This record gives sequence, C-alpha cells and structure tokens, in this order.
Amino acid sequence: MSIRKNVVVSAVVALLSWLPLTTWSQDLGCDPEVALNGAVIEVAASSGGDDTANIQCALDAAVRDGYREVFLTSASYGISAIEVTNYTGDLRGRSASNTVVNVLDSSLVCDTAVPGTALRFNQGSATLRRMTITVGSPCGDGSVANVVGYFTNPADCSKRTTNGNVDRVVFSGAGASGSDVVTGVLMDAAPECDPLSQKVLGTLKVNRSTLSGLEFGVLASVAGGGQVDINYNEMSSLGVPISIVDASQSTTILGNAISYNDESGYNPGTGLGTTAIYIASTADSPSDNSTTIKSNTFTDAGSGAEGYAVLSGQTGKSINHGMVIASNTFVGNAGNTNGAGVAVIDTSDGLVSANTFRQSAGTWISLTSGSAADGFLGSTVSGWALVSNSFASSSAATDITLGTNTEGIIVGRNQNQPVVDDSGANDVLESSASASFFIDTPVGLGPAALHRRQLETIRGSGVPVRSLGR
Repeated sequence: MSIRKNVVVSAVVALLSWLPLTTWSQDLGCDPEVALNGAVIEVAASSGGDDTANIQCALDAAVRDGYREVFLTSASYGISAIEVTNYTGDLRGRSASNTVVNVLDSSLVCDTAVPGTALRFNQGSATLRRMTITVGSPCGDGSVANVVGYFTNPADCSKRTTNGNVDRVVFSGAGASGSDVVTGVLMDAAPECDPLSQKVLGTLKVNRSTLSGLEFGVLASVAGGGQVDINYNEMSSLGVPISIVDASQSTTILGNAISYNDESGYNPGTGLGTTAIYIASTADSPSDNSTTIKSNTFTDAGSGAEGYAVLSGQTGKSINHGMVIASNTFVGNAGNTNGAGVAVIDTSDGLVSANTFRQSAGTWISLTSGSAADGFLGSTVSGWALVSNSFASSSAATDITLGTNTEGIIVGRNQNQPVVDDSGANDVLESSASASFFIDTPVGLGPAALHRRQLETIRGSGVPVRSLGR
C-alpha cells in the first residue's frame, strides 16, 4: 500500500471515530426517533402520540444486534401492544417522574385465549426500569389485560426459562372505575403453551416500585423452584396486591408497605378488594412451594368487614408448602370484624414469629382445615409454631383461632397473653382467656369462601368483567 493510501485510510478512520454514533442510527432499520448512541438504543417520543412501532423496532434491533439497553429519552410516550422474544437487557426511562408511558385505551386485542399485554417479554432476561406506566381501559370491552407480562416462548414452548426484573417503576391504573381486569406484572406460561407441562421457569424480581389502581398487582405462577422476590414496594388501592397460584417457587416478600381492604368498588362475588397476599394451590399445582413473608407493613383500611393480610389455601391435592411469616407489622381496623391478619387453610408445617399485631381484626391468626365438600382437602393441620409475636397492642376479640381439625400447633409463651380459641388438640402455652366469651362476634363469609372466589376470578381471567359482576 502506498504512503498516500495509508494517509487516506488513516483520515477515514479518524473521521469515523470522531463522528457521533447517532449518525449511524439508520442501520437499525427504524424511524428517526430511534437512534444508536454508543451501545445504547435511544427512543424519542413521536409527534403522533403513538410510540408503539418505534419502541418495538428498538427492541427488535436490540435482540438482532445484541444491544442490551433501550433508553426512553423523552418525557411521555403512548403505546399499545409491544412483544419481544429473547431480549436480554434493560428497557428504561430517566426516572419515574421524568418518563411516563401511557397504555392507550382500547389499544390492545384482548380475547379469552390470549389476554392483551402492553409490554410482553417472551423468554430472555428483560428488565423494566425507572418509569411510570399509566393504564385505564386498555381493552375497552371488559376483557383481561396485563401491563407487563413475562412468558415462555410461544413459538417453542420447550423454551421455558424467563428472567424478569421490574425496578423502580410506578404502575397507576383506573382501579374499579376501569372497564377491564388489569394485572400490573404477570409471570406465567405463555397463553399459547400448556399451563401445566410447559410452565415458566426462572426468576421474577419486583423491586422498589409503586402499584395502585389495578385488579392484580403482581401475579406469579413459576415452576421448578424458581425464585420470586417482591421487595420494598408500595401497594395500595389494588384488587389483590400479590397473588401466587399453582406455583413451585421460592417466594420472598420483603419490606413492602401494603394497604389492603381499601378498595370498595368491586363486587364481593369476585373476592377482589379484600386481600393483600393470596396464595393458592389446586389439583394443577406442582407438589412443592415455599413462601417467606418478612418485614412488611400491612395496613387494613377497613373498607369491608372481612379483609385478609395473608390468605393461603390448598384445593384439589395436598402439596408441601413451607411458610414463614416473620417480623411483619399488622395494623388492623375496627371496621374489619370478620377477617384475619393471617388465614391459612389445609397447610401444615409453618412458622409465625416476631410479628406485631396492632388494633383490631376478626382474628389475627387463623389456622384451619377446609371442607372437602368445597374442594378443600379436609386434612389435619399440624406442625405450626406461633412464637415470639406481640399482641400487646391488639384489640381483637380473638387473637389466634385454631380450628377443629388442628393438632400439635404450638402457641408459645411471652406473647402478651393473646386470646386463643383452640378447637383442636394443640399446645397452647399461653392464653389470656378462652375466645368462647366472644362467640357473639358476627359470622362472616369465611376465609374458605373468599379463597374460592378469588381463585375463580384469577383462573377465569379470560371471562369478561361483566361476568365477574363489575
């Protein structure tokens, strides 16, 4: 090569290194609002108000070319349905206050087979970070929708591993005034795949986010011992903030502030508006599950006479469900005369420890056996330890209720003399009085009936809302 050619090549290389990489954005095959800045694909808002195509193009390019960050640089966006498969990376805004993504009304195609999803991530490891997402009636016809969905690969259902991460995102919905049943974050098998043999595997993390005005906040059904962490979030005005159904996952619910029984706009037949954490297994469930609920603050707003901070039960078949409920603060309400802080049906071998129970509830801890006629197991409930809790600030008529088919449950000493109603054969080492003095307390619907209604609402999620009594 001649000296002159060397000079030319060097000049071209120098020029390319000096030019901003955004000048090569056309290589992404997207509109001008989508630009490459270094290793980051940036998306500016379009003038037309619908940014679906641009964000979709950016994510597709990220998958195709191996980029790991899509950055929303503008203040506000409008979207309908965006779907990406096998994306590994971030979709992020500047912050929850500086990036607002609005799911446009009546913009999703929602049917009973495949509910509409605004941001659908199939397979891969996608993180949604630092933005506010607003949603009203995305279907517009009383159907079922998800704001964010983490699924298996619908094109190849054997590809089941998905890792989802939602970090510092604000979800703001229309609540009971909206026409549709909306879930904030869902992790499950793709609707196109078999929900039993092809359940999703992997992890879900929902961290330091705020969720309000949705029918379901976080709903997870993960198999294979997957890890689900729901930590340090704020949840209020939700039909059910956290739901776990037919899962075989290690769930940690840590450090959240959850207001429950604070939304009166739902028909009681749906079971919505009453419960903070709902956990259910059915005949379709894997055989093992694990849940740790720790260091949360549950606040009962007293909207209804029967609210539950934690409601868990088994129907159809018995599974091994290890439960630890520790170091939480339960703040009750005098308006909740028939509910409970913790109500567990047909589940043995758990620990309730170091919790603080304040103010009033129908009962604070209820361990019972369900009726086989209602689909529950009717099994003997045993192996629980209720120790080191504080009932000093409780004004509940009954603090601990142990049902007729319970045995060997330990109620430890030094818990401020709780009022215990023991209808089984248990080891109650400390009790201030028999709860039989308070049998005139009004009889409520009961945790079993409410459990069934919530399960029907979730499993029948494809049914139009009008059929759910909205």
